Amino acid sequence: MKTIWKVIIIIIIVGLILSVIGFATGASRTLYLDRRGVHIGSGTINVIEETNLAPFTSINVDVGFSNIEFHNSDMFGINLSGEDIEWQWTLEDGVLSITHDKNTRWQIVNLSFIGDFRNHVRIYLPENSELDIVNIKTSSGDITLGRIQANQLEVNNSFGNVDLNDLTIGHMQVTLSSGRFTGVRLLAQNLIYTNRFGDGRFQAVRADSLSVDSGSGLVQFTNCEFGEAVITNNFGDITATGLNMQKSNIRANSGAIKITGDLSGETIMHAGFGDIDLTMIRAKEDFSYDISVRFGSINFDGERMRDQTALVSGSVQENHLKLSASSGDIKVSFGK
Repeated sequence: MKTIWKVIIIIIIVGLILSVIGFATGASRTLYLDRRGVHIGSGTINVIEETNLAPFTSINVDVGFSNIEFHNSDMFGINLSGEDIEWQWTLEDGVLSITHDKNTRWQIVNLSFIGDFRNHVRIYLPENSELDIVNIKTSSGDITLGRIQANQLEVNNSFGNVDLNDLTIGHMQVTLSSGRFTGVRLLAQNLIYTNRFGDGRFQAVRADSLSVDSGSGLVQFTNCEFGEAVITNNFGDITATGLNMQKSNIRANSGAIKITGDLSGETIMHAGFGDIDLTMIRAKEDFSYDISVRFGSINFDGERMRDQTALVSGSVQENHLKLSASSGDIKVSFGK
C-alpha cells in the first residue's frame, strides 16, 4: 500500500512539473472546469478596447483572476485583456458594468505569473471624476484605484492586494480575504475595513467613523484622523504615529498596541496577549483613567507601579482612558 501511494505522489509531481514546463514554453496557463470536465484553456487572448465612451457615473466590476486598475485620462474608456475570457460589458444610463461569462466555465488554475501576461481590467476616466456608486470585485488579482470622488465605494478582493490613493468617498467598504491593503490620502465619512489574512496600512486617512476588523496581520496608521473608531486585530499588532481620534475602542486579542498621538473623548484599549504602549501629546491633567493588568506591570507617566495591578483616578473626565491587559504590560506617557 505504501508503494502505491509513493507511485501516485510521484506521478502527480511529475505531472505538475510537465504542466509548468508546458505553460512556460507557450501552452495555455489556465485550467478550467465546465460541464464537460476539467481542461486546459486554448490560450486565446481576448482584448477589448473602447475609447471616447459616453461619461459614466457608476461602475460595477465583477471578475475573476484579473488585475483591476483605474487610470486618469482626458476621456472615458476601457481596456479589457484576458486569456480564454469572454468579456461582457455594458454602458447604460450612466452605469458601466464589466464581467465575464461565469455560468459555463470556471477558471480554477491560473499560472499567469509564468511569463508577462496577466488578465487586466483597465478603466480610464478624467482625474477627480465625481461618481455615484463604485463596486469592484475580483477573486484573484490586484486592485488599484486613485483620484476619484464617489458617494459609495465597495471593494472586495479574495486573493490579492488593494491600493487606494487620493479618494474622496462618502461610504467606503473594503473587504479582503488574503492580501495587503494600502490606503493613502483617503477622505471618507464612513470607512469599513475587513481583512482576514493580510496587513493593513493607512496613511493620511481621515474619516468621521472607522471600523477595522483584522484577522491576522499588522494594522498600521500614520498621520490619520478619525472621529469615532472601532479597531480589532485578532492575531497581529496595532501601531500608530500621529493618530488623532475623538472616541475609540481598540482591541488586540493576540498582539501589541503601540500608539502615539492625540486621543480625546473616551479611549478604550484592551490587549489579550501583548503590551500596550500609549504616548499622549496632552498633559496628564487632561485625563481621568482606569488602568488594569492581570499578568503584567503598569508604567504610568514614567513611574512603574510595583506590585500594583490597577490604577484609577478620581471622577471621570471628558477625556477618559480605560486600558486593560490580560497578559502584558501597560505603559502610558503624557506631554507636558
